[in-house]
Amino acid sequence: MTTNNINYAELNNAKVVGDEGLKAYTRKVFNYMMLSLGLTALVTYFMLRTGFLRHFFRITDTGVGYSLLGFLVVISPLFISMYMSFSRTITSKGSKIGLFSIAALEGASVSLLVFFAGVSNAFQAFLITGILFGSVSLYGLLTNRDLLKLGAIVTMGVWGLVLVSIFSLFFGGVGIWFSYLTVIIFTGLVAFEVQQIRNIYYQIGNRGELADKYAVFCAVSLYLSFLNSFMAMLRIISRDR
Repeated sequence: MTTNNINYAELNNAKVVGDEGLKAYTRKVFNYMMLSLGLTALVTYFMLRTGFLRHFFRITDTGVGYSLLGFLVVISPLFISMYMSFSRTITSKGSKIGLFSIAALEGASVSLLVFFAGVSNAFQAFLITGILFGSVSLYGLLTNRDLLKLGAIVTMGVWGLVLVSIFSLFFGGVGIWFSYLTVIIFTGLVAFEVQQIRNIYYQIGNRGELADKYAVFCAVSLYLSFLNSFMAMLRIISRDR
C-alpha cells in the first residue's frame, strides 16, 4: 500500500516537472519568434523612414517591379531557411544567426508591401493575423488530437505556394485567390507547428545545444507562418490600392 502511494506521488511530481518544462520550452520558442518579428518591424521602419526602400524596386511602363537588389533580398530568406533545414552541421549559434538574418531580410520585403498598401492597412492586417495566430496556437497547445495528417497536407500546400510564387516573379503576378489560400494554409500550419513544440520537448527536453537549436527551428517555422499570413492578409485588405 505504501509502495503504491509513493509511486503515484513520483508520477505526479514527474508530470508537474514535465508540464513546467514544456511551458518553459514553449516560452523560449515564442520569445525567439517575437524577437524576430521585432527585428522585422525595426528594419521595416528604417526602410520606410530613410528612403532606402527606393533601391529595392523600379518603375517601368508596365508597372512596379523588383530591382536586382530587391529580387535578391526577396528570395534570400528561402535559401537561408532551406540551408537551415538540410544542414547537418549547423550549431545553435548558427541557427540563431540564420533566424535573425531571415527576419532582417524579410523586413525589407515587408517595407515594400507596407509602402504601397499603407500603414493603416498594415496595422489592421497585423491585428487580424495576430488574432488568428493566437487562436490557432492555443488550439495546437491544448488539443489532444494528433495533427500529423494536417501537417502533411498543409506542408504540401506550402511547397505549392512557393512554386507559384517563384513562377510569378518571372511570369507575372497571381490573383487575389492566392492570398486567401496563403492565409488558410499557413493558419493551418501554425496549429501543427505549435503541437510539434510539445513533441520535440518530450523527445529531447529543454537543456543543451540540441534543444536550443530545435527551439530556434520551431521559432523560424512560426515566424515564417505568421509573416506569410500577415503579408497575404495585407494584400487582401489593400487589394483596391
